Order: sequence, then C-alpha cells, then structure tokens
Amino acid sequence: MTVERTTHWRPTDSEEAPDPVPPGEAEDAWAVAAREILTVAAGTYHALIDRTDLATQVQELSGIRSSKSPHYWLSRVLAQVASINALEGEPPLTALVVHRQTGAVGDDYDEVLRLSGAEPITDEVAREKHAAEARMECYRWAGAAMPASGGHAALSPRLDQRIVRERKRARESATPTVCPTCFMTIPPTGVCDNCD
Repeated sequence: MTVERTTHWRPTDSEEAPDPVPPGEAEDAWAVAAREILTVAAGTYHALIDRTDLATQVQELSGIRSSKSPHYWLSRVLAQVASINALEGEPPLTALVVHRQTGAVGDDYDEVLRLSGAEPITDEVAREKHAAEARMECYRWAGAAMPASGGHAALSPRLDQRIVRERKRARESATPTVCPTCFMTIPPTGVCDNCD
C-alpha cells in the first residue's frame, strides 16, 4: 500500500485529515494573496516586505499551507504576480519583495525586466536601483502618503548599509597614492599638500 504525501493542503476545522490542494492551484491562490498583500504594502512610502514574511502571509490569507520551503515555490508565485501586474498595467509590486539577509530583490526581479521587454541586469547595484525606481511607481500608484518633496527612490536599508560598508572597506584597503617628490600620501584632491 502506497501512502501519498500531501505537500499542499487546506486545514480543516475537524480532526479529519487536511484537504489536499494541487500545487498549481495552491500557487494560483498564493499569487492572488501576494498581490493583495503587496498592494497594501505599497500604500506605505518606502515599505518593503521580506520573502519569508510574504510566504507566511500568503499562506495565512489564502488558507493554503505547504510542507515545502518557500524557497521552492515563492519565485513562481512572484512571477505570476509580475505577470498579473504587467497585464493589468500596474507597477511591478514584486519590487517590494526583498531577501531578509541581503535586502536585495535578487534574481526574481529579472521576470519584471523580461515582462517589460528589458534585458536582465547583471550588476547587482544597477538592478537594485532599477527596483527602487519601480517601488516609487508602486507607492504613487497605491496612493502612499509621500513627502512634500515628492519622495525619492531608495535601496533597502540593509542593502544600503552593506554597500556603504563595502565601499569603506575598499577605500581602507586601497593603496594610497604617494607624491614622487616628497613621498607623502596625496589626498583625494590629487594635489600634494606639501609640494603645492
């Protein structure tokens, strides 16, 4: 006798076994829930949501659970949301979704670029800046309360901090330029203070 393992289900109120849900049906329901959650998030200027929190919230809102890690299904759900956004003429709400550890939209954002007819952006910082601009479209579209200045596109705080740290490390580890005349370090202006 073979026992089939249920990977997607709706919990039941009774003590009975949970109601199995086909994976495709689960992901369709999660895409609808994700779009709703992201629309609400877009109503707050500079709001972001990390992938783990989104996965938890879509399961709660849809009432469909999975034994599989969101790592295995969330990218497909985000691709569906991006497709819906493109079809409806909406801004790419998936630009609001970032990885918890890095604060970056990552490779999932390539689907947004593909749907808009753009090539994937391989430079991480350039991709993240593109996503930051897309988030501004989302905030405006959702009617977020914007600053009097109109607001500005911003990287996620976690990613911004990481970039600042990496730049600082690069400056600290860079070999200083030395004046060939007095052998003192030349300041960033490029003009030796001793020989000027």
